[in-house]
Amino acid sequence: MKVVLVSSFPAFPTSAGNRSRIRQLAAAVRELGHELTFVYLESPWEACDDAAHEAAFDAFVRIPRKHWRAKWARDVLVGGVKWALRLLGVDAAHYSRLDRFRDRGFLAALRALQLRPDAVVVEYVLDSWAFDAFPATARRVLDTHDAFADRHRSYVARGIRDYWVSLRPQDENTGFRRAHVVLAIQQEEADRFRAQLAGDRRGKDPEVAVVGHLLAGGEAQVDYAVDNTAVFLASDNPANRDALQALASHILPRIVRDIPRFDLKLAGSICAAAGDLPNVTRLGWVDDARAVYARVPLSINPMRAGTGINIKLLDAMGAGVPSVTTTTGARGLPATLRAGVCVVDDDAAEEFAAAVVRLATDPILRRTLGLAAREDAKRWHGSHVTALSRCLGASAP
Repeated sequence: MKVVLVSSFPAFPTSAGNRSRIRQLAAAVRELGHELTFVYLESPWEACDDAAHEAAFDAFVRIPRKHWRAKWARDVLVGGVKWALRLLGVDAAHYSRLDRFRDRGFLAALRALQLRPDAVVVEYVLDSWAFDAFPATARRVLDTHDAFADRHRSYVARGIRDYWVSLRPQDENTGFRRAHVVLAIQQEEADRFRAQLAGDRRGKDPEVAVVGHLLAGGEAQVDYAVDNTAVFLASDNPANRDALQALASHILPRIVRDIPRFDLKLAGSICAAAGDLPNVTRLGWVDDARAVYARVPLSINPMRAGTGINIKLLDAMGAGVPSVTTTTGARGLPATLRAGVCVVDDDAAEEFAAAVVRLATDPILRRTLGLAAREDAKRWHGSHVTALSRCLGASAP
């Protein structure tokens, strides 16, 4: 089959969880034997390694964003008005338009490529308009990443004002109905999407399927003997910054109380938000998360907000590293696949710290849970590759 993947986020450099999702989904398409063309809808705010895309996929096309300056100016103006209205308690000011990120030249540029794929995968409901650039015979697969309907509410409840995008449920449904198949990244969101569509009878509903985050192949070599350390690997976004603040203020002091020489490694662009903190080593941006996990055999995931599934947790499992995570951080991961994961309540700082201390001081326990995590990750990956194959291979309705 010929498959086209359209995305406003590059796969390389793989500097955030959504890029890891896109990279591994695209890699799985190729591993299934399909020919893949990766189409990047350029953004002036996103770093893109063209050479890495050209090496990884059968073809790579970058479509320039030509009108972003004028659109950016309008968005700043509108954003300022909405910000003021939010401060006044106007709930409607939290919502965005479904196609707000579309450049007016994108659709024509996509059509000019004259691609005739068997299937089209579009990343994010926000770019679901891109399906219109392809023949009606192509299978339309929407990879959602997250649920965006009323997204602001859970963030605002946590005191986090930056939630990126929040859509009205009916607008998210409009985007879903542009596709034949909607991929939810975890089961709870699949159930939510189905219920949301069922409550809004304005068109033909797509199939909703679960295709979780897919994992990199190969066995990582982990040094389970390294004591008194753990890693928080994350990109610099509002939910991760909130997690870092909780970690630094409430969890880390409790860990250091019991392990004075404890060394928390921060990896990824989250380092920019950290500043200088005691008992913290900033590793900066990393190209290969597995190289970090090989040296730091314990992952911590203190998330308190977010949708979708926590990709950093799955990547740690795939590397064979145990994790201590909050309930929010473990969202979407079935209880049957948590043998290598210790889950505590979101605001249970003492319990979280105690779990980290227990694992950071016990190499035998780290190895036991790490190997169990790796086996769970293999089962997860295999089942979701099978689901992806089915979603791509079915004929369009």
